[in-house]
Amino acid sequence: MRLRLTIANKISIGFGSLMVVVIIAGVLIYNTMQKNLELSHRISELYLPSAKAVNDLALSITNSKMLIVNWVAERKNTEYKKQLIELHEKGYDKLIKRLDSLSKKWDKEDIAQLDTIKLTVDKLFSEHKIIMEMLSTPEDYNNPAAKSLGSANVEEGQIVMVLTDNVLERLAVLSKKFDTKINSLSKQMNLSFDRFKNFIVWITIVSFFLIIIVAFIYSRALVFPINKIKRDILLMSQGRIPDEISYSRYDEIGEMGNALNNLKKGLKKITQFANEIGKENYESEFSPLSPEDELGNSLLLMRENLKKASQEASLRRAENAQRSWASQGLAEFGVLLRESKDDLEELTNKILTRLVRYLGASIGGLFIINDDDENDVHLELLAFYAYDRRKYLNKRVEIGENLVGQCVLENETIYMNDIPKDYIHITSGLGKDDPKSLLIVPLKLNEKVYGVVELASFEEFEPYKIEFVEKIGESIASTISSVKINIHTAKLLQESNEKSERLTKQEEETRRQIEEMQKSLKEIKEKEEKLKKENIELYNKNKEEVFKLKELNDKIDKEMKEISAKYSSIMDAVDNSVGTYYLSFSGEIMEANDRFVKMTGIAFSELKDRKLDDFMSEEKVQSVEHQNFMSDLLSGRVYRNLNQYYFDQKEKWFYETFTPLYDENDKFSRVISMAFDMTANVERERELRAEVSRANEIIKKLKDRML
Repeated sequence: MRLRLTIANKISIGFGSLMVVVIIAGVLIYNTMQKNLELSHRISELYLPSAKAVNDLALSITNSKMLIVNWVAERKNTEYKKQLIELHEKGYDKLIKRLDSLSKKWDKEDIAQLDTIKLTVDKLFSEHKIIMEMLSTPEDYNNPAAKSLGSANVEEGQIVMVLTDNVLERLAVLSKKFDTKINSLSKQMNLSFDRFKNFIVWITIVSFFLIIIVAFIYSRALVFPINKIKRDILLMSQGRIPDEISYSRYDEIGEMGNALNNLKKGLKKITQFANEIGKENYESEFSPLSPEDELGNSLLLMRENLKKASQEASLRRAENAQRSWASQGLAEFGVLLRESKDDLEELTNKILTRLVRYLGASIGGLFIINDDDENDVHLELLAFYAYDRRKYLNKRVEIGENLVGQCVLENETIYMNDIPKDYIHITSGLGKDDPKSLLIVPLKLNEKVYGVVELASFEEFEPYKIEFVEKIGESIASTISSVKINIHTAKLLQESNEKSERLTKQEEETRRQIEEMQKSLKEIKEKEEKLKKENIELYNKNKEEVFKLKELNDKIDKEMKEISAKYSSIMDAVDNSVGTYYLSFSGEIMEANDRFVKMTGIAFSELKDRKLDDFMSEEKVQSVEHQNFMSDLLSGRVYRNLNQYYFDQKEKWFYETFTPLYDENDKFSRVISMAFDMTANVERERELRAEVSRANEIIKKLKDRML
């Protein structure tokens, strides 16, 4: 028995060989990628965070060295002393917790090194606390022994500096060890990828030659025989019937060849039958190749249908004429609707005039739904054509009133041949007459009615014309919707710009008043100090003038109270109208009024001591503008911008003004920010843009359908 390999068997053998190569390559690729993923995970999840945590601890220890020296040198409670206390109470513990969490996966030697560092830091901070307790108040600095002992302990070579340097050296060794491990793992990954690249090259070469071999075998076994069959099929597609060919094969191609020969015999019979039909010999005998012979059965059916062809041809010509008329009308109105849409009344007049003339109607009117006032929605006549004066004097029609208002309620076309008496008249040079037919079509889009078109004629409106008006009504409704949206959008944008200008002016006036009050308070304080000094001198020189100076001092105190009251009222007004908060020189929120806390939607405890960066997107934080934000403020500049925040995963938009504030020594102390909530404006602007976009998409679809 001869082995019969089908085409599917041959293809399976060839592609099976290729699949084996692909599977081998896939397994090796997976193993390589898995190994590199493990190395990458160790670098990103262990060594890089560990190196960063060690560097952060080293930076904190270095900073503590400067802060303890400053503690001994400065008598006042400066910001640096607060930083040192913060480091002792919270900062150091936070860093150690990070290192303890990461050290669970370290080597034993590194863990021992970290334990040694922690013990040394504990000794160092103990020495810090001794100095901080000795010099805890400004009066302690008047004690020469405490002052001298504190200064001696922070000098180079003393215990504080020795312990600090010892910790920094150990941290540097630990950081260098992590850097070495990172570099080693990176080299392993690079070596693995080099091997992977060589493997890909060899797999590509092997696959290339294997594909060439498979292609050659298939071209011999499949392509050449198929080309023979294709040649016969091409001849048959040109109307030529080739001679029969013998196919001595036992696969699907052999079966296709035998079937093709049978088809050739059948086509010759069909040709003879078609020639007889062409000679109008409808009695010619013909037998289909089989009961399922679609072509043979179609020829038999064609013979019966030729008798009816002439009648149906005339009917089709009439339908084609109607479709051509409708298509031409849709194209013309498509051009008209794409014209300028700035003036709704002018556009509706053009549409109605073109529609009345194209339909051959006598009169017409176009009503638009006026919904500017939600409590007074009605129809308004924007365009009319050949109405008599009595008909169009009243341009307002209530919803449900007469046939036009009823059309809006029912949302359906109204067509009448029996028009109510005195409903409408057509006036011409020959007099007045009543129309024979009335057509009222709602202008609707997605089942929403935007208006109504009313048409009357001496002739009846044929069904295809009514259908045409309904189709063009969708396009008119879409255009009206787009124009109304554009007008409403322009109005809202204008209102938004006016509101923004008012807010800017209010903000400038408030900031100017605050600056003037600060300047006045400073001048009064200087004046008070000067007068007190002069008062003491005059008192010593002439006691009789003491009483006069006391009266003058009381007057100055009264003026200061009045100015303070004025300043308090201004600040109260600012707190009631503007969200304000204060930032430290490192960008942390120090204070905030109730209005700003309400604007964020979260408690003040969640805002205090948090940086603005924590509530911003990563892209905003990494921007060049934000990186230079604090340095610009420190240089004395006022910063204004519309900023985006996320409070408790809720998006907020604040228009903010950041102003640097100074203390009595003209030194930068903190930043005041005045914020206006613009979230509703931004969201409304987004909604308007989305609504315009949706309207434009609907217009585009309708235009495509019309074309």
